[in-house]
Amino acid sequence: MTMKVLMVYPNLPMMMSPSIAVGLFNAISKEEGVEYRLFETTQYSDVYENRHILLSKSGANRGNAGLDNDEIFTIKPTKDIIPDFLETVDEYEPDLIIVSCQEDVFHIANMLLETIKERNIPNIVGGVFAMNAPEVMLDSPLIDRICPFEGEVLYRKLLRALKAGEDLNKVDGVWYRDEEGNTKKNKPNPLCKIDQITPDFSCFEAKRWQRPMGGKHFYRAVSMETYRGCPYKCTYCNSPSQRSTSNVLDLGNFMRRKSADIVERDLLKYIDEIGPDFIMFQDDSFLARPAKEIFEFCEMWSKYKIPFWFNTRIENCKAEYLTALKEIGAYRMTFGLESGNEEYRTNYLKRPVKNETYYEYFDIINESNIPYSLNVIIGMPYETREFVYDTARIIRRARGYDGLTVSMFQPYHGTGLRKIAVEAGFLPDPKLIMSGGFLDNYFLRMPKPYLQPEDVFQLTKTFPMYAFYGDDMWDKVRQSETDDKLYEELLADYTSKFHIGKAQIGGNQKISHIGCAKHDAAQTYHFEEVRMEELTA
Repeated sequence: MTMKVLMVYPNLPMMMSPSIAVGLFNAISKEEGVEYRLFETTQYSDVYENRHILLSKSGANRGNAGLDNDEIFTIKPTKDIIPDFLETVDEYEPDLIIVSCQEDVFHIANMLLETIKERNIPNIVGGVFAMNAPEVMLDSPLIDRICPFEGEVLYRKLLRALKAGEDLNKVDGVWYRDEEGNTKKNKPNPLCKIDQITPDFSCFEAKRWQRPMGGKHFYRAVSMETYRGCPYKCTYCNSPSQRSTSNVLDLGNFMRRKSADIVERDLLKYIDEIGPDFIMFQDDSFLARPAKEIFEFCEMWSKYKIPFWFNTRIENCKAEYLTALKEIGAYRMTFGLESGNEEYRTNYLKRPVKNETYYEYFDIINESNIPYSLNVIIGMPYETREFVYDTARIIRRARGYDGLTVSMFQPYHGTGLRKIAVEAGFLPDPKLIMSGGFLDNYFLRMPKPYLQPEDVFQLTKTFPMYAFYGDDMWDKVRQSETDDKLYEELLADYTSKFHIGKAQIGGNQKISHIGCAKHDAAQTYHFEEVRMEELTA
């Protein structure tokens, strides 16, 4: 009788990119002759809104590109999550439940496990939260065991142990609580070789591939991983903790990259099985690799020219890289700026890059004619309103951006900024587990002159206008933080000046086809339109 595994993937509503981890475990299951089914919560939402649509309401980006509710997939009310989960468990009768979750959705994972606790189905929980807060996760009586490291090697060993009727708590890499409540930590597994497994996304429904981005509606947007880990030490991110844990445990270098031929192997599988019209590279910083590898990738990708998006750092964008990437189909880029105050960025975020360096590279990025967006965090420990204004000023200097992601600071476990906040007494509940969304909640309580909760909410709402208008308008923008009528008037004016048809503009002047060819709509969008016609013909 074939063994059955149920992958439970709690996810925030409408966060649509299919998980690479889910695809990896599906591939391993097939290799091991195990049946695999997915239950996810992505499609459960009482209000049809996702990150892109929320941002569009504050004028931050293009929005949903005409995306209708029924074009994504069948959206279900959140009240149906538990009944649908119970129906799945009863019908499927899994031998093992595995859960992959981030901190934001840990409460959903517990809610689902609570409903089946009497069934005594063995479970194991992994993912980013398990890596960064294993003891916190093990405090839940609903969780049998966790995987606080990478999951691929452990998952294969778990399947083989389950088939052999062996004790799952004896498998390398497993952490669990014994009957006395003591934490038991089995020795970790070696780091996996990321070039050996291509994710298998067949467990996702077909409509799940749709994605609005950059003013377009893509129908088969596939996520890819070309490297794992990050070479940087940014304190708002938990990637550095994974690298340091690997070093402490002597597991080797957590930073691993795929060669161009392996990326091509993965791509060919997706072309055969999915027919992607868009690729999203989920690497922490796509251009943080040797120049030789970048150009090898470009040579390989030139055979396919499928539009793609990537995240990287501003100071990695050499002109020759962007020229080559544009030629092979680079559709969009995203940069995490986070703070425009040079001293704060260096001392607290561990990003020692001069503002002048950013100005230099913004010119290179704008000349590349690759559309890009910028990420900003508001409300970080020890941040003041003046620091936020510094961020607005440096973004205004960027001029060519066409979208902003403005997020309230969230003190996630495993980040350096959470540690700073706890040590400073800024987090009233040091054991707080994050839940919710990036624009919903703010948790720090700092003394003045540091940002107060009301400042953070107001600045998050109005920041795109601070970044767009000149300083002479800022008194009016600040007044609009508490004057709804004025805010709507300014937002309408801002939107009319920031948006040009399909394309948007940045800075304080319109970017047109002549005079300033940054993101010339005729060039930037022609390729995608032709490509979409070819794919849908």
